[in-house]
Amino acid sequence: MASPTAPNPLPALDTGLPVPPVEASQPVSRQFTPPALGETITVDGKYYFVGQLIGRGSFGEAYECTDEWSNDLVAKILVPRNQTYDEVKENWQQELQKLMHLRHPNITFIHQAFEYKDTFYLIIERCTMTLDAILSDPKLDHELWVPYVGRDILQALDYIHLLGYVHKDIHAGNVFVAQSFDRMVPTKDPVWSFKVGDLGISRLETDIRAFNTLLAQWMIPPEALDPNAFGVVSRSTDIYHAALLLLALMNGGTPSFTPDEVLAGAPRKLAESLPSKFAPAVARALRRHTSARTPTAMQFWRELSSATSSAA
Repeated sequence: MASPTAPNPLPALDTGLPVPPVEASQPVSRQFTPPALGETITVDGKYYFVGQLIGRGSFGEAYECTDEWSNDLVAKILVPRNQTYDEVKENWQQELQKLMHLRHPNITFIHQAFEYKDTFYLIIERCTMTLDAILSDPKLDHELWVPYVGRDILQALDYIHLLGYVHKDIHAGNVFVAQSFDRMVPTKDPVWSFKVGDLGISRLETDIRAFNTLLAQWMIPPEALDPNAFGVVSRSTDIYHAALLLLALMNGGTPSFTPDEVLAGAPRKLAESLPSKFAPAVARALRRHTSARTPTAMQFWRELSSATSSAA
């Protein structure tokens, strides 16, 4: 692995023996070391206690973690998969820059970032579950969640877009459910909120290219399949993904579409067929042509809010 050079060593003790010449610079061995279950990590006077591995992705791993305040956290590490130390460090710095820049109540919060044992860490708030857990519960009336999920996620997207970023990966596994408890009244029901996480493939809108984006097969929008016909990948893609998320709630489960069905407008047609007061707003956000889609996250929320008020 490529690595920076070490500083000159300290002078040898005067033993009277000849001292061999020392190179002006020597390579430093960099050994990636993932945390162990039960390990205590000390950095800048703070202690983090590592728990179980809870997730693994293309760029890293995530572990349960707590601090001395008993805050529930996640320790996210970047794993060098066929990368040099310097390449991993560059990726870490890029993600850190985005996370520190994108601070909003509806975006998962980063507490600290550091290098420990040649391994790069992000300490992030831990939420109760992902939206997948709500979608997979058959006892719930999923449509009741539409305005609450929509409000929080669209607020986050509005903020991300105002700063010039596009998330590109909004789906139920990347929407986190946070519960705030009143420690003074433990029996009180928690306050729920929804947060966008995993900004790992976010890009500045001006840097996006249609065919170097990472999109799950079921959520590929028309513009990623045929940009000449439908437009380019942009913030409009986030609007489409948010609409797919709300469509899953209205539908009582995550739908699945083939590329041909996406190109034919099947997601919009499914939304229009559902007996929901939110159907018109969601269907508009699922239009195939980006120029015909709901233009902003704020406008999408206004249409959802209007549907809620009209029904009341």
